[in-house]
Amino acid sequence: MNVLVVFEPAYAGSTCDAVWIVDSPENRAWFERHSLHIDQNSAVFNPASDPLNILWNVFEHHPGWTEINVMGEQITGEIASGIAEEASIQSETDEGFSLKRVS
Repeated sequence: MNVLVVFEPAYAGSTCDAVWIVDSPENRAWFERHSLHIDQNSAVFNPASDPLNILWNVFEHHPGWTEINVMGEQITGEIASGIAEEASIQSETDEGFSLKRVS
């Protein structure tokens, strides 16, 4: 399962198997338009949420995940060390980063 985690306030891109998206009027409308096509454990989260906590919620709610693509947030040392037992950094871009499950 591929999961998309979006910290951008006005996401207009495509979906994944599951989506966790920061709450904003634009993102809530996007989520509602796509809710029938994404995993039922997908969520809209509070903008004040800590990115590391969001990732751990994704791990918990989607135990079968294989890849997580994060948009609108950069990897930090705190995030990297906080997820190390579950995930490794697959790639980093200006837009975000991608994680792969640790075997």
